[in-house]
Amino acid sequence: MKKNIMKIAYAFLLSSFIGCQGFVKDEKITGRYHLVSIDIPEDLTLCYKLESGDYKGVLEETIFAVGFNDNYIIAKQHLSNNRAITNYYIVPIYKENTLSPEKGVIGALTLEQFNEKRKELNIPDSVEFTKVIEDLK
Repeated sequence: MKKNIMKIAYAFLLSSFIGCQGFVKDEKITGRYHLVSIDIPEDLTLCYKLESGDYKGVLEETIFAVGFNDNYIIAKQHLSNNRAITNYYIVPIYKENTLSPEKGVIGALTLEQFNEKRKELNIPDSVEFTKVIEDLK
């Protein structure tokens, strides 16, 4: 009986550690902006790291390409990993700490709308999608 209790306690303890492994991916893009995936790669989101160390979501999954300059991040998304549709976003970069990093996000846009908005905001063609996650493309 004592052995069974020990086995159950060990299994519970082991499962507790497995559930607390951290992120599948946490990659800094620029400033406080990170690509973060909590459970599976397809959950990849654009997040903002708060001063507390916590993350706040800016764009929903599945982000598969990003690029940036000093003022904006551009991003491509397959919403919920639906690869039949590609959404485009323009995210203003907050250089000072903010609790509302999603404020001012432009999108979801079609490619045509995205290109028009880029011109309107004077985002140069040199700002390309430099980080592409091929497995999610």
